[in-house]
Amino acid sequence: MSDAPWPFHSPGERRLDVLCLGHALVDRLAYVDEEAVDDARLEHGVMVLVDADRAAEIERLFDGWLQVAGGSAANTAAGIASLGGRPGFAGAVGRDEAGAWYAGDLEAVGVASTVDTVASDLPTGVCHVLVTPAGERSMATSLGAAGWIHSSTVEAAGIERAAVLYVEGYLLDAEAAPAVDRAIDLARESGTLIALSLSDPFVVSRHRDRIAELVFGGTVDVLFGNEEEVLGLTATANLADAASRLAAPGRVAVVTRGSAGSLAVLPGETVVVDAVQVDAVADTTGAGDLFAAGFLFALTSGRSPETALRIGSFAAAEVIGHIGARPAIALSLATPAELGGH
Repeated sequence: MSDAPWPFHSPGERRLDVLCLGHALVDRLAYVDEEAVDDARLEHGVMVLVDADRAAEIERLFDGWLQVAGGSAANTAAGIASLGGRPGFAGAVGRDEAGAWYAGDLEAVGVASTVDTVASDLPTGVCHVLVTPAGERSMATSLGAAGWIHSSTVEAAGIERAAVLYVEGYLLDAEAAPAVDRAIDLARESGTLIALSLSDPFVVSRHRDRIAELVFGGTVDVLFGNEEEVLGLTATANLADAASRLAAPGRVAVVTRGSAGSLAVLPGETVVVDAVQVDAVADTTGAGDLFAAGFLFALTSGRSPETALRIGSFAAAEVIGHIGARPAIALSLATPAELGGH
């Protein structure tokens, strides 16, 4: 099996391995019981968008919030850094204390950030995550400034210095769509590969035509999605038919299936890897983000697609074993066996 299913930059050829573009959200997490989710009037296991007043109401209900610089793409960037890669992040925050803190928190874990402050009174985005003893996460996201990424932000982020541009699908559901288009144009001009995360089934349902244009039109080089998301995108009833639909020269489609493992659809084959088993699931927040981190780290360091799946599975297994969407250990200290060999 070749190390990459398409012409790829040599490892280390560019200053950044992956530039992650996404919502800059302050994640506030709390461990709660099942009844508390109902008390907060949230849907179990679902992410809902709320306004600033509703976010403040939820925050007042609980004490002891754990705060980290989050958002899907930022979680992926932090995971790449933990594995020893060179990630960057671009997003937008508000003119407030949380916005001033956000970039420093990312940089403290090794992520080069281009975080633009929006010229408005919008607050920095926040995502309140209620985690139950079973590891279920119920989320309320107030986007605030996070969705207002401007084209100037991506122009300053250094896409031409990155081997891969990674875009979270949530951005298609916000005012950032023009900035996403600009980022894609810059990536094409500079030969930077384009990776897209489908992010959530509701993103696929609302933006299926745009996503299909990007994927089946040949823009996306690396696609990430879970089984439900790719079935929705391909309008198929089973994974085998979805894989057949996604297979194309110059593209790999990565599908995660939770405890059932993961697969990578390549032009001439489909590679399947088992999930890494964990003793107990504490919090599934960030599992897909960290899987993408492991896969992209492996890919940009010259590993095979199979090894990339294994490292993605390892990173996802680590993050679901504790509360929070970032690794609790330096993933770079894992053994060669855990990282799928060299």
